[in-house]
Amino acid sequence: MKKKTALFLALLFVISVLFSGCGEELGLGNDDVKIKISDGKAIVTELPNKTGITEITIPDEFENVPVTEIADFAGCNLESAEKINIGKNVEKIGVWAFENNQNLKEFSVDPENKYFCSVDGVLFTKDMKELLFYPLSKGIETAEQKTDDGKTEEVKRITYSVPDGVEKIRSKAFYKCEKLYSLSLPETVVQIEEKAFFKCTSLENISLPSSVTSIEKDAFGYCSALKEITVPASVKSIGDYAFYNCTSLLNIEMQCKRENVTLGEKWQPTNNGIEIKEVNIVWE
Repeated sequence: MKKKTALFLALLFVISVLFSGCGEELGLGNDDVKIKISDGKAIVTELPNKTGITEITIPDEFENVPVTEIADFAGCNLESAEKINIGKNVEKIGVWAFENNQNLKEFSVDPENKYFCSVDGVLFTKDMKELLFYPLSKGIETAEQKTDDGKTEEVKRITYSVPDGVEKIRSKAFYKCEKLYSLSLPETVVQIEEKAFFKCTSLENISLPSSVTSIEKDAFGYCSALKEITVPASVKSIGDYAFYNCTSLLNIEMQCKRENVTLGEKWQPTNNGIEIKEVNIVWE
């Protein structure tokens, strides 16, 4: 009887080992990309986050299965990553996939990838119609600026021009890009998605082109250095809390008519949700 029980337990162990990879995270270890195989697809669930790992490569295949997806939060808050290489088979990237990587300088995409590409280190869809992620340490330069007391100090900041042809700034594209100072948008941008510039706390200069039709929820939330902005006549909707905690944004020129714009809850500049009385909004 004891022999039969032992044999049964041994068989259970072998079966559990054989099927342990189904739907489980594989590639364990601090230096490995963690991947889940589910329904015949390989999905990246976690990138290695360890001091000294400056370059991470997402493979083309894992266990002979094409790696086709990078899940939300898979590559967030990476400590040392400066470059992320994306394989040729990736066709889906979550909107929270690469958030708050403060040392990241570059995305690289395999030229054979049919869905995504990298231009000067910035991640776009292959057709260049969507800007997906800006690496937060790309293009940092040293500049001088005047302080309130008239002195001069050196600051680190980023100036960037979005390429012509881009139609959408995707959700979280510049999320917590704290050194972004000036941004130029082309006359092709139509949509600024949710939290696109959330907590870009140094952003002072941005012009919205006449092509923009929607500014979504929290799009410019916590852009505390922004002092003025012109909303073009083309805008049809502004989402909830679009300028939440933009405490320096006291002048807004609305080139559109109020009755033509759908306005979300507390869309205008506030201080932790409290109305700022000094805000001057001028409508067409």
